[in-house]
Amino acid sequence: MMKNNFAVKASLFTLILALLAIGTFAAVAVMKKNETPVVAKASTTFYYNGPSTNLATNVMNPSNWSPSQDSGFTCGQPTEIPCSLDVPADKTIEDHLEDLDNLAAVQEASPSKRSE
Repeated sequence: MMKNNFAVKASLFTLILALLAIGTFAAVAVMKKNETPVVAKASTTFYYNGPSTNLATNVMNPSNWSPSQDSGFTCGQPTEIPCSLDVPADKTIEDHLEDLDNLAAVQEASPSKRSE
């Protein structure tokens, strides 16, 4: 009777351990299934549509920048006028211009120059 009692207890203990292991694997599988992939937000390109005079002031004015380029301007010209800026997804054009701080930094960050 004692051996039988031990066998029953050992079997129950083994069964409980097996159920815990299966439950753990199931919980991990469900958690992995519910994970959403992190998608990096794309930057936004802003175009300088302001005047070609007084660049130190006008380029730093956020209202002179727009996500669409004025049809009267073209990029890729041999001027000192910035054409476009890629603004990180977590920033506004105002924040980005403030971070750049001055005309020289904006000119450096602008991949091409604009027509006058």
